[in-house]
Amino acid sequence: MTTYQQAMDFINAIPYIGQRNGVNRVQPLLRLLGDPQNKLKLVHIAGTNGKGSTAAMTASVLRDAGLKTGLFISPYVEDFRERIQLDGHWISKEDLAAEADLLIPLFRQLQAQGQGVTEFEFDAAMALHYFVEQGCDAAVLEAGMGGRLDATNAVPAPAVCALTSISYDHTKYLGDTLAQIAAAKCGILKPGARAAIYPKQSPEAMETILVACREKGISPNIPDLPQLEILSCNEEGSQIRYKGRPLTIPLLGEHQIYNALTVCAICEELEQAGWPVGWQNVSRGIGRASFGGRQEAVCRRPLCLIDGAHNPDGVDSLCRALDTIYKGRKLTVVMGMLEDKDYRYGLAQLARRADRFIAVTPAYAPRALPAQRAAELAAEYCSQVEAIEDPAQAAAQARAQAGPEDMVLACGSLYMIGDAKRGFLSLEP
Repeated sequence: MTTYQQAMDFINAIPYIGQRNGVNRVQPLLRLLGDPQNKLKLVHIAGTNGKGSTAAMTASVLRDAGLKTGLFISPYVEDFRERIQLDGHWISKEDLAAEADLLIPLFRQLQAQGQGVTEFEFDAAMALHYFVEQGCDAAVLEAGMGGRLDATNAVPAPAVCALTSISYDHTKYLGDTLAQIAAAKCGILKPGARAAIYPKQSPEAMETILVACREKGISPNIPDLPQLEILSCNEEGSQIRYKGRPLTIPLLGEHQIYNALTVCAICEELEQAGWPVGWQNVSRGIGRASFGGRQEAVCRRPLCLIDGAHNPDGVDSLCRALDTIYKGRKLTVVMGMLEDKDYRYGLAQLARRADRFIAVTPAYAPRALPAQRAAELAAEYCSQVEAIEDPAQAAAQARAQAGPEDMVLACGSLYMIGDAKRGFLSLEP
């Protein structure tokens, strides 16, 4: 019997990203597992930013409706088990070990036949099988970097496909125009499925989405922004009125309002499809939702946040919050980026808003931008800059040196914000 540690050692040794066609690679593994993807009622979510938040809110609504709900997200902040959840709880170490015990021999069998899979594909297959084994009534799947060729797209037509905010990221794989990126994401759209669309897409992305929907015979549900009234948006979350009904959104930032509207659209489509999901479930589910690593407040005095903004659209959303919700606070930024992201843009935007900037090197990431290089770039925009390799050490030092009314923000690559969170919490009594 495989132990939990043996399972994690095996999973961590599998290359995370390989060639692009993950659908074809994961299908043989799914067949050996009995094609679990064909035995689930699904909501499938793709996009550039907001996928995880939208997935988490949707799963919370389904749980409130009394449905046993699986959730698959990527990547994780603190623990691999965050990626596979059942009714709001991470997969247990025992269940993960049991799933790995089943999948590892199948993985080796396929590998011997020249049909290996990447870690992401292995994880997706594990999640789908686990959700079936646990008797889930529904599952919410977050796609990886793309859509059409993503391993999660091995599923048949789901109940609802959702597209969140589409912007520039992974251009090496998805294309260097918004139309190309949107077309890749639209690959999750399938005839027979319903669709919900993030309402504030760029015109280029929205045009591509609408064309794809017409080609698949889908009438997309796009939230009606004239029916949105933003009552407040602050450090406690947002209060809105949508279609005349009040809604509390605990996830922080104005962008989460539009993610929540996307969830409303998803649930409207599910209700029309006969799912037991009414407005009360939507209101309570969104109101109870949580999702780590997205403007997550780790402690309050000083206010310490972690945020995984790593592409221009994510950075812009974070900066809007700094300019409005957190305006007036003395700000220390702890930031680490990867070299294959638009790190110059992110560093410039955050450094120019910081009173103090600490550059770090994301751990366990071969593409990590060295802290010293990041510090050199940040020094063009901030007068007080230093480099500290270890994100946890940098976060702990920044918190210790901040005043009670100050703010410390750890942001950038998701490879480092989990370490920064541990650094913040290391000073707890």
